[in-house]
Parts: sequence; C-alpha cells; structure tokens
Amino acid sequence: MLLILVVAAFLLELVEISGYKSTTFQQLKQDGKFWPLAGTGRDVVKVRGLVDCGSICHSLRPACNSFNWFPGNLTCEMVNTVNAFLEDAPGAMAYVNASSVCYTSPPALENRTMYFSYGWNGSLPAPLLSEVSYDCPIFSRCPPLVPLKAKCIGPNTWQLLNVNVTPSCLANTQGYELSTEDGRMYKRYPGPMNRTEASRVCCQDGAILASDTSGITYSSIRIVAMDTTEAILQGATDEAEEGTWIYEDTSFLQVNNTPITSYNWWGTNSSLPAGQQQAPNGGRDKNCLSLLGEYWFDIPCSTELPFVCQYF
Repeated sequence: MLLILVVAAFLLELVEISGYKSTTFQQLKQDGKFWPLAGTGRDVVKVRGLVDCGSICHSLRPACNSFNWFPGNLTCEMVNTVNAFLEDAPGAMAYVNASSVCYTSPPALENRTMYFSYGWNGSLPAPLLSEVSYDCPIFSRCPPLVPLKAKCIGPNTWQLLNVNVTPSCLANTQGYELSTEDGRMYKRYPGPMNRTEASRVCCQDGAILASDTSGITYSSIRIVAMDTTEAILQGATDEAEEGTWIYEDTSFLQVNNTPITSYNWWGTNSSLPAGQQQAPNGGRDKNCLSLLGEYWFDIPCSTELPFVCQYF
C-alpha cells in the first residue's frame, strides 16, 4: 500500500510493507541514490513494484535498511546506509527506513559553533545523513582543510567525522616565547613553507604570521629568529592589488609602497641586474614578503622559508 503524507514543511512518501506493521520506508530524495550497495548478494533485483523493494530490503535486515528504486526499469538496489553517501541520480528514488532519523540534537562541542548543512535547517527529527559542521570562532579566518562534522547515521545515532584529522579548537602556546618588548608571544617554525601554508600553521595556533611592522616588533621577532642571515617569511601580500601590501597585522597597511607610518625598510640586493636591485622589484611575479637581516624583500608567493608566528 502506497501512502502519501504531508509532514511539516515537506512531503514524505511512505511505503508500508504488508505484513510488517512496524516497517515503513520514506522517500529521502527524488532523482538521487545511495552508494555503495549493501553487499548482501542480492543487492540489485528486478521487482514488480515499489512495495516489493521494501519487502526485500526488510527481509535482508539489518544489512539493508534503505534502497534505491528505479521505476523506469523496475530495478531495486539494496543499501546499508550506515556507511552510505547520497548522490544525484536522475530517474532514481532513494528510500530509507522511516525509523532511521535522529530525534536528538547533534552533540554540542565545547568552544565550537555548529552549522547545519545538506539542506537540513536544524529542526528535529533530523533526516538520515543530515550533517552539521563545527567551526572554532577563534580560528574563524582559518577554517581547517578537513572540518569536524557530525552525521545522522541511524535512529538517534550521530557519528563524529574527521576527529583524527581536524585540528584542536584550543589555542596552542607550546614553544612560544614571551617578548618583553611588546608583551606578545612569538615562535619560530623552521618550515620551510610558503606564505599560505605558514599562515595556516600560525592561524591554527591562534596566532598570525608575524611581520616586521615596527622596531619593537622587529626586536621581538629576533628573540626567536636570531640568525639575521636567514630569510624568513612575513605575513603580507600585494596579490589583490600591486603595490598595496595587506598585513595579517591589521594595524599596519602599506599603500603604493608608502607605509601609513614612517616605518619603511625596503632592502637592496646588489646581486640583481642594474635597475632591479632596489626592492620591491618583482611586479606581479613577487607578491609576498620576506625579512632578511633588517630589510624587506618582495618574493614569489611559492617561495618556501622559515617563519615566525605571533600571538596578537
């Protein structure tokens, strides 16, 4: 028997299996299907209709708790949604056991903000495969490459994803040294990394990529990076607009190679051809910045160097 019910703000198509009062499947997605299949040995079968799909899936439980229905060729695919993903598939319909929803909220995690995803607005019950992601407010400008997530995988069962590869949500002060010059903390990383990579490392510590923006900051950097013959990356780039250098230290802005303060330490490289010795000299080929000795030099952003992180 096929019943069409209107529930809340959306339609659920329910397939009730005759003879199994407690077994009802709901359509989760039109023109979509689950993968991979259950691995039951009867994963793909030809049937007379939709109800037969549900009957076969029910007979194969617990290995099958969902199925893909292809009305165009009367084909049914059996799925175990514990490890399944949902993808677009024109002409297919994805059905799940109606009890495979989460009536409980996703776990709340300390120091993290929760965001709903995959079309779910946070109202309960949460459909199967609903997901939330967790961000760290203190690292809002550097979201991790692999975010922490929670996924509804069965009745009131939320599974945390990427736990082992998502950085901690706590600031990392290990290895940082306090500068008596400005009261901030600094740490040298040997790298070598390019600016994007180095900036992410600092950000996930809760810090910024340090730059020589004042005599006091320069002295603080030299507490942890004492070798003045070693070039180190700075947290600045003019990628957006040539000659307008934007620093991770937002208090320092340089427009058209002229700082808004009098602090200016562009260097000279006598090994370069005449006319190119005075930095900055790279145009669109050198959009990042290094510190060598006490001077600034523009460098390609692919350049990998040691760097210093600064708690700000």
